[in-house]
Amino acid sequence: MDGRALLLVAVGGALGAIARYLSTTMLPIESHWSTLAINLSGSLLLGIIAGGLHGAGTISDELLLLLGTGILGAFTTMSTFSVDVMRLIDDSQWTTATVYLVSTAFIGPILALIGWKCTSMILTA
Repeated sequence: MDGRALLLVAVGGALGAIARYLSTTMLPIESHWSTLAINLSGSLLLGIIAGGLHGAGTISDELLLLLGTGILGAFTTMSTFSVDVMRLIDDSQWTTATVYLVSTAFIGPILALIGWKCTSMILTA
């Protein structure tokens, strides 16, 4: 295992976790909506970084580890999303739980694809 790669992921993870904490505490909305905003923006950014930039050879494997695996890996979270859905269901907030679940499951991948394809088109233009 490459020690440099581990260091890049660790530094990126620390920065992403801090950004996650600050975003969650600074957004004046309920926690599940801040998690949705964080996860959707992270999906778009990862599409841009991993698909568009790295796929085109514009950024290195090391920068992908720092930005994608490290920062965005710690910034976004599936576990918080899962717990948020369960809390909403437990509180009988079925409509909100459904909107949150569907938004995350469908809009996240669509945003990743948009980021990937738009970045690829810009770089090849």
